[in-house]
Amino acid sequence: MAVHLDHVSISSPNVFYGAHRLRLESTLSFYDGGHFLNGDHANRIFPLGDNTYVELNGIVNAEAVRDPKNRPWWYDKVQAVGECFTGLGLRVDTREELDAIAKQKRYTIAQPTTRIWPNGYAMRAFSAPSAQLAWTKGLPTWHWFEDFPMHPSGQPPSTAPKITRPDGIAWIEVGGTEQAMYDWLELPRGSLPFHFNGRLPGVYAIGVKKMKGGEIVIRRPSATEF
Repeated sequence: MAVHLDHVSISSPNVFYGAHRLRLESTLSFYDGGHFLNGDHANRIFPLGDNTYVELNGIVNAEAVRDPKNRPWWYDKVQAVGECFTGLGLRVDTREELDAIAKQKRYTIAQPTTRIWPNGYAMRAFSAPSAQLAWTKGLPTWHWFEDFPMHPSGQPPSTAPKITRPDGIAWIEVGGTEQAMYDWLELPRGSLPFHFNGRLPGVYAIGVKKMKGGEIVIRRPSATEF
């Protein structure tokens, strides 16, 4: 079974300004990733090359989070400390592979995440386990995209001056221990480009390769620390 890096999630108090600031900071560009099916939150997608991307999320329906029971797990943390890394997604190539992971770990595959793009296209992805179960513990989830040619990483970002062309993720700084991470993944140590910082589990930074050489570093707090 092939397991690939897929995406890193950043959650923001303001999806519009957060995306603008990340573009200025990183020189990477993004496109409007649309809104999730329930309309409560939306995201901006930063393609990183090599079928990977950053999704920057934010609530766009204030009424939806009036009741604390309806808030995503990261909402209060992000409101208190600002933008945070909230998760890491891996990807498998087939639904059968995702089913096998779910069965082995005794999880039920979550209902598909459906994101409605500005052109009306409904992009669906299945995950095991859900982000609510894994990302709150600083652990990755596995994903399978129903229509891979429409994968978020492959859509063109907006043009902007002084934009850098990325060439994939070079490394990911995470907390926790190497043993705990690879026990969870059930992969040989060193299979993925993790740098372990000895802090609580979660994502803290990523290094993005530049097409012309060098790296871009994106660093945020991890929501699991708060």
